[in-house]
Order: sequence, then C-alpha cells, then structure tokens
Amino acid sequence: MALSASLIFMMEAVGNQAVMPAAFFYGAAAGPVALLVAIHDRTGIGDSVPGITLVGMFLFGGGVALLLGGYFDSLLITDKGGPSILRVGWIEEAAKFVPLLAVALTGQHLTKSAGVALGLSCATGFAIMESMSYAWKSINHDSAVGAGMVLFVRGLTTPFSHLAWTGLVCAVAFGVWQTMGRVVLTSAVTGTFAVAAILHSLNDGLLTLDVPGPVRLFFPVVAAVSYWLFHRATRDLTSAALPDPTPSRT
Repeated sequence: MALSASLIFMMEAVGNQAVMPAAFFYGAAAGPVALLVAIHDRTGIGDSVPGITLVGMFLFGGGVALLLGGYFDSLLITDKGGPSILRVGWIEEAAKFVPLLAVALTGQHLTKSAGVALGLSCATGFAIMESMSYAWKSINHDSAVGAGMVLFVRGLTTPFSHLAWTGLVCAVAFGVWQTMGRVVLTSAVTGTFAVAAILHSLNDGLLTLDVPGPVRLFFPVVAAVSYWLFHRATRDLTSAALPDPTPSRT
C-alpha cells in the first residue's frame, strides 16, 4: 500500500501518468495477497496444487469470472443503486465458481485443500481486477489521490469479502467432493453457496442502497461474519495434514 501511495503522489507531483497502472495494481493487490500469505502460513494449502495451476487460475480464472460477472451484472442490474443491486452476490459468486467447477469436473485437484487454494487464487484475480476498474472509474471524477483512497479502502475490505466468500464455498464443495470422489450437488454445497451469495449481496446493498446511517454500521459485521465462516470451514486444514511434496531419498 505504501508503494502504491508513493507512486500516486509521485504521479501527482511530476505528472508522470505512465506509472498509473502499477500504482493501481499494487494498491489493489496488497490486501488480498497479504491474506493469501497468512492463510498459506496457517494451512499450507499453496503446496497442494502446482504453482503454475494457481497462477493460471489467478490470471485466467479471475478473468473469466470478471467477464461473466460483468456481463450478467450489466444485464440484470437494472437500477444502479436500487434494489436490483442485491442480485450482484448471486451473479458474481456464480461467475467465480465457474472456472473452479471446470477444473473440478476434470477430476484433478479434487481435494479440499486444493479447492480452497484454487478458489482463493480465482477470487484474488477477480478482486484485484475489479478494484483496479473502480480506481480507473474514480479517476474520471477525481484526482489520482481519490483513486488511491478507493484502492486503500478496497484493499482493506476485499480480503474479507471476495476471498472469504469464494473460499467458504470451495471449502465445503471440495470437501464434499473429496469424500464422495466426484462432483455432486448436495444440500451442503447449495446451502453454502446461498450463504455466500446473501453475504455478498448484503455487503453491496449496505454500500450502495439509500439506508439509514446506523444500518451502514453492519458493513464490518458482514465482513467479520464472512471471514469467521471461512475460517471455521478451513480450520481442519493445516500444513501437517498435507503430504510432503519432497520425494524421499533412498
């Protein structure tokens, strides 16, 4: 975040706008990547999937999710700032799950630890690109400093929103699929998806709907509940539970 702020202030001071994409990227990535590192330190899930697969899910899974989410948001959100904003959670959580479901249907990485790692990678790619788009939109109406504030706020909130929601769904879905050995729709999977979508919609509604000031105070409550549910769903994932990827020497 400090690097992002430094680039923005340098850009404002000398007018060098060539650094704008870098400033926006660092600002958008700081919070989600920090949470990824913390989760890996706790669970070791990054070792459950090849690095190239995680990078692919970050770049292309997140991009596909943004493509689908952006299209259906434009199609189904008919009144910006109105009640239809409550559809966003259902749209975007489904969009983020499409690339993950595509991988699961191949039968590869069908374990809970791998599913959470892939889900967090996809959600991180989605969150970073979405935050950058908000920053670009903001700079059309404000200075680069205003866009930096947008990135700062989203950097603090997206780890406890997009990452927590997708991670929760993947923890339950891939946990079920690991046990059953195949992709199957169960009440636990659909119920968890509904919870994530409702939390997502509540989050967006509290930010955009014309609600009384005290009601907006529930925004951090939604974030706290979202992360608590994710943490509870992944508390059985520990580094010790993962197989040692280093081959033994004989």
